[in-house]
Amino acid sequence: MADQSSKTAAFFAELKRRRVFRVAVVYAGVAFIISEIVGNTFSYLGIPDWFGTAVIVLLILGFPIAIALAWAFDITEKGVVRTKAKKEATEARGAPHIIIGNKTLAAIAVLAIIAAAWSWWGRPTPSVPDKSIAVLPFANYSEEEGDWFSDGMTDDIITHLTKIGDLKVISRTSTILYKDSPKSLRVIAEELGVSNILEGSVRRANSRVRITSQLIDARTDEHLWAETYDRDLTDIFAIQSDVARNIAAALKAMLSPEERQRIEERPTESTAAYDYYLRAIEYERQSEERKALEIASDLYQKAVAIDPGFAQAYARLGRNHAFMYWYGYDRSSQRLVMARDAVDQALSIESDDPVVRTANGYYYYHGSRDYARALEEFYFAQRMEPGNGLHAENIAYIQRRLGKCEEALANLKTALEYDPRSSRLTQELGHTYYVLRLHDLAEQSFDRAIVLTPDNSHPYFYKAWLQVYRSGNTESARQVLAEGIRLADPNLLLWTLVEFDIEDGHYSNALDRLTAIPEDVWEGQWYFTPKEAYVGWILKLMGEQAEARRHFENASALLEGKVRESPNDERIHAASGRVYAHLGLADEAIREGRQAVDLMPVSLDALHGPWYIEDLAEIYTIVGEHDEALNLLEQLLEIPCYTSIGELRFHRVWDPLREHPRFQALLEKYE
Repeated sequence: MADQSSKTAAFFAELKRRRVFRVAVVYAGVAFIISEIVGNTFSYLGIPDWFGTAVIVLLILGFPIAIALAWAFDITEKGVVRTKAKKEATEARGAPHIIIGNKTLAAIAVLAIIAAAWSWWGRPTPSVPDKSIAVLPFANYSEEEGDWFSDGMTDDIITHLTKIGDLKVISRTSTILYKDSPKSLRVIAEELGVSNILEGSVRRANSRVRITSQLIDARTDEHLWAETYDRDLTDIFAIQSDVARNIAAALKAMLSPEERQRIEERPTESTAAYDYYLRAIEYERQSEERKALEIASDLYQKAVAIDPGFAQAYARLGRNHAFMYWYGYDRSSQRLVMARDAVDQALSIESDDPVVRTANGYYYYHGSRDYARALEEFYFAQRMEPGNGLHAENIAYIQRRLGKCEEALANLKTALEYDPRSSRLTQELGHTYYVLRLHDLAEQSFDRAIVLTPDNSHPYFYKAWLQVYRSGNTESARQVLAEGIRLADPNLLLWTLVEFDIEDGHYSNALDRLTAIPEDVWEGQWYFTPKEAYVGWILKLMGEQAEARRHFENASALLEGKVRESPNDERIHAASGRVYAHLGLADEAIREGRQAVDLMPVSLDALHGPWYIEDLAEIYTIVGEHDEALNLLEQLLEIPCYTSIGELRFHRVWDPLREHPRFQALLEKYE
């Protein structure tokens, strides 16, 4: 063993004497620097990928050769000579050699560190797919037309491209933000995470249309393809298909026969029906308010009246009816029948169209909460349009209803890859973090949503409440709301300030704010609270019991009428239960609260079902059944939902529970 150890030591000593270690370190450092230069600059210089690969392979093959040469040869002032054996070297120790000194090694190390830093932080753009594209809004040069036609052209080209599975296509929601943008194409591409940009213009006059388009590699500013179409308006769909085919060819994207057939399909033969269709889409995108949806529905009706074979118009009409039901604008059975009829008509015309199948999915999702059927439709549409991130988004929303929040997070992140500038998606990501009680990530998402669309009030609303629940005071949250009121629709935020004033004990301020708000009800998709109920609560806290009761009775009368109108609206039952509780009608209050939970159980909606459990817990607290309330709160804290320890500490409604040992234990357990 001792003899073997001495031989090993002698071998390593000889390696050191022959400077093999130094050569290995130098070679590795230089090779690393070269590889980083290849990886970071060759694509920008237009050097083919195969050449960079060949350089890397040669560097790898050269390493053992360098080691062998270092063992066998020395570099001297007389040139390259064979390395002397140990005995010869001892005798010739005084001979001069050109060696690699410490300064040289240090210089190579510094260069390697710089190359590594460049690799990680200094690359001009992150790695993005070569076959990725963003279609910027086409410029509108039509004198008598609004942007609805040019925007519709842009949207349809995007839709055609999403049918090509080999392409990554950025959603219209993100690209529309760059309409008339002064930013360079390279910057836009970097922000959207793509390699290529399609831009163009539309000029429509009478029955003629002139469309120009050009595809540009944003990394090199190289024009990959360009075309000008000067055609009859009836050729508009042929132009869209031709653009999609040429882009696929220019980007060397694989185009299957099925995909080629899908991009050749024409949604309608009538340009007049198509005009109504595009105008309807424009109204939908302006707002999700009832009026906009009603106008859009009327325009879709006109489109199908002109062309009864226009499947996509029927589909979007049915989807609008389902939205009207979902958002609470009209939860009548007649509205669902209208949705079903329109979607069925679309299916009878074109059963495999992704727009039609998506609308059918919305009907099952929004109309009947048949999540399994809805998922089947959304997955089908995703297979037909693999480049459309909307389908991953829809799948995520259903996964949240099923309580699969982690899976929903993954799909929302996928959707954001296709729609990176979407405030809506970013906000929904924040909601998902919120119910998982990942509050730091939730706040980051709401912050980004505010940056993307500072005129949208909802991110301010959620960020403000999140800050309150985390800090226990409203000071910073009020600053968030003040900024939102300055930049966005103030209505939602003014109601929130009323709640802050109540919790802070600023009762006069709360009453003044309520007087200034014109609406009689604070209404949303998941809540319905009469102004009279707020006034009653404030007066009750002020000790004015008789006056408070009068306002609660007014609220009760309003809610009883609403229950008769919409007996299956869980929002109304929950609000009625809270009002009855304040009126001391315990049995009626509990009945209404349980009715809301039965109509929207967690098993039916894991995202918003917990809201009605919390409403029932409030009712039990108000009527004095504290153990029942605590049972429900324990249940809520065990599942993903909006209820949090910060909320329980903050809201005055939980004051009757504060000294209860179970409540204190609950706070300690879930702090």
